[in-house]
Amino acid sequence: MVALHYGITDARLEGLKSPGLIKDFSKVMTKVSQWPMSTEGTLLLFSHEFVCLSVRGNKAIKQSLEVDDYVVGSYWTPEVLGLQGIHKLRLSNKLQLSVTSVPIADSESGVLGYISYIDDSKNALDSVQFILMMIAECLVEMSANRRQLKGINFNQQYIDASKACFLVLDDDGFVLHCSQAFLERFTVSEGDIINTSVFETFLFPPKVKSLIAEGGEINGDNVDFDFAGQLQQYRVTMLPIAGGCRVLRFSDASEATTRADKKHRLASTLERYHTESPAMQRVISAAKACMKNTSPIYILGEEGTGKRSLAHTMHNSCSRFSEGPFVAVNLHSAKREDLSELLLGSDEEGNKSKFELANGGTLYIERIDLLPGVLQAALTHIILTKTLFDFNTNKSTSLDFRLITSSINPLEDLVHERRFCPSLYYYLTGASLSLPNLQNRTEDISLIIDRKLSELYGDNSAVDDSLRHLLLEHAKRRVWAGNISELAKWIEHAFLHRDNVLLDAESVDAMSVVATPIQLLDDIEKREIANALALLNRKYVDVAEQLGISLSTLRRKIAKYDL
Repeated sequence: MVALHYGITDARLEGLKSPGLIKDFSKVMTKVSQWPMSTEGTLLLFSHEFVCLSVRGNKAIKQSLEVDDYVVGSYWTPEVLGLQGIHKLRLSNKLQLSVTSVPIADSESGVLGYISYIDDSKNALDSVQFILMMIAECLVEMSANRRQLKGINFNQQYIDASKACFLVLDDDGFVLHCSQAFLERFTVSEGDIINTSVFETFLFPPKVKSLIAEGGEINGDNVDFDFAGQLQQYRVTMLPIAGGCRVLRFSDASEATTRADKKHRLASTLERYHTESPAMQRVISAAKACMKNTSPIYILGEEGTGKRSLAHTMHNSCSRFSEGPFVAVNLHSAKREDLSELLLGSDEEGNKSKFELANGGTLYIERIDLLPGVLQAALTHIILTKTLFDFNTNKSTSLDFRLITSSINPLEDLVHERRFCPSLYYYLTGASLSLPNLQNRTEDISLIIDRKLSELYGDNSAVDDSLRHLLLEHAKRRVWAGNISELAKWIEHAFLHRDNVLLDAESVDAMSVVATPIQLLDDIEKREIANALALLNRKYVDVAEQLGISLSTLRRKIAKYDL
């Protein structure tokens, strides 16, 4: 049999799902080289994307195929392969060939490719279907054995002992092994990830992608990347192991906030906070004044205005607590009956209270307006005594931390409605900050776009200026009801679809963004009436006129909402 396989490297670049498939096919073809079907006809190997990877067999048929560009590296349609039955392939030299194919299917990885047989005699194909199936089954078994053998040859001690989230890559970036923690964290099955190219599964920033492709080391950098259409942020580490393979490890970005890491990173602080907005500059000045003592700080701001980010920045700016942990808890993320366990912990081992976890650092409680009455009393006691009493052990734990709280609705309104403890309100709001919404700080839109694109591209120098100018032009024309969060998500979507956006500039306006939470109409009406009453000093005639309702309607609404 004449060996006509060539161009393995070029064909593989076209998209090969199983890296060792070509080598396995060559080994099988060597075994069947003396069979009549190997000398009278031609056997071909295709990738799962119908790209021809190898041709073995009759030289005359191979040369006839080349005339019509049916060569290694070319794409063949599924119809031409004869997957539904024998296909008649008529070439330009009037030669008519018969083609039949069978899939090379693995129960774990799906279809790895296809094996085809071509002969100028249709009768010759009647008896080869079973042989093709046997060859395909042999290739599947060889692929499974190769994966198993590689798994044994890896650093098994690392794999068994570590509960880390990691992938093992070969020198071409194909996934050879994944840990159970990876499957659980990214909610994928082993068949979805094994034998795939990491560059097809993940959309990394150019700098990180280059390091992975070239086999360079990645030393625990926080990386933003796209996985299955979702933007993720993890601490990424890549190190070489035996056999020319590499371990790509993912850990929580928050794990990068150790003291050693802080010395190597420029932490966000109030001194380094850059803003062009006069309203935001006043907020930063007030925040700096709050750093002079350890009193609780209260932040009021709409959804998506950056309350958590400001809280973290203040934590980094505090000389007393910046070396300690920053613990954030969102009361909106749990059911009302679970808030006690969320804040105070439980008897289960390792489930400590958030106050203990934040000891020596900062505790940030988001949506403090959702705190139930019983927990309001408990929080008041903790603020006053600086201790946490454990009823199970009858022991008290001394606490020393900075408390920062925030809400989207003014706590003062809840106090008037008798839904929030007045004494706790005064303790929490001794130092208050009010964040402006994005419509009142449009001067910062360009800064937000530049910062987000720099994160997505991995380096400011890699940012596409055309995309930046396009986003800036459209962002300044839009109303951002979801504030910075909505703008950031819009930038992420535009980045992920940047090729289409640059071809069709108008498509950027249709990009989906973060939807603002749905509010009850009664809540909106109550808030607007309360706001008008406060602004106009409860002058009912003026309030009714400004709201566009009659005086009698206004009185009914005031009675209805107990304003």
